[in-house]
Amino acid sequence: MDFPEPAPGEKDFILEPTACGICATDVKLVTKGAKEIRFALGHELAGKIVHAPENPKWKVGQRVVVAPYLSCNQCFFCKHGQPTLCPHLYDVSILPGGLAERVLVPAELAQRGMFPIPQKLSDELASLAEPLGCAIKGVEDSSLQKGDSLLVIGDGPMGQLAAAAGRALGAKTVIVAGNLAHRLAVAKLHYADRVVDITCEDLAKAVADCTDRRGVDVVLATVSSGEALVSGIASVRSGGWVNAFAGVPEGTRIELDVRRLHYQQYHLTGSSGVAPEHMAKALDLLQSKEVDYSKIISERFSFTHTGEAVAYVENRVGLKAVVTFLE
Repeated sequence: MDFPEPAPGEKDFILEPTACGICATDVKLVTKGAKEIRFALGHELAGKIVHAPENPKWKVGQRVVVAPYLSCNQCFFCKHGQPTLCPHLYDVSILPGGLAERVLVPAELAQRGMFPIPQKLSDELASLAEPLGCAIKGVEDSSLQKGDSLLVIGDGPMGQLAAAAGRALGAKTVIVAGNLAHRLAVAKLHYADRVVDITCEDLAKAVADCTDRRGVDVVLATVSSGEALVSGIASVRSGGWVNAFAGVPEGTRIELDVRRLHYQQYHLTGSSGVAPEHMAKALDLLQSKEVDYSKIISERFSFTHTGEAVAYVENRVGLKAVVTFLE
């Protein structure tokens, strides 16, 4: 659909997108229908500045990534170091969205949530800063320590990014569980020490074999189902962490053995969203040589073929699809 040309205020910025990743949220908005049609799809955005106020930090033509939204920095949750719980999280956001020819970045978002792309980093890779930032937040929310074992349930793009982030942040043993052979092959080659095909292997046994039967230190459930979380709880060690990382349908419930929770003292938590600090960390990781994040991008589509990019992700053909705007 057509959106009006953004009208910047005195201190606002305008970007021309150069690359924008497609994520599961975009697919949901297409398949289920967006409730708010004034917003375009896309929040994994890299672009160049085409309009900038007088500001020594920024100039026209500069390549940047920008957070899709911004916490208020003033509420109870922000002051307690929990910015993604901010009740005003979406009050300041990119408009209309990353999949548009022009994107308005409000002044406050530019000040706290816009970052220059390092010179040697491509725009396509830089567009991973937002989803990789989400993965970093998930790993940090799970108190991963150097030398820990990490189980990622889910072999999709976010699962692979979670495994890559865990590896970069110090995990000694990384296990990825999934059900698609072509995705597990990528994980095994680049991000995991062990992959488990749950269509033909017992996950709990595989985890036990890798951890001297203790269970893993940290589990990130990146699959949108209660069953994935149940499998994670069955695989964690006493005192470990299980993170409900993926969004699930409203009303999703699981049975919880509270006695086991009490005596084995594992931690059950969740992680949602991203803050600018995580995107800054993601850019640092993306330009490092420790992990090759480029393998997570499996296909590129031009802006005019965005619909095909959404279908590619919906049908789980590969991993991450990125829409590119440069000819």
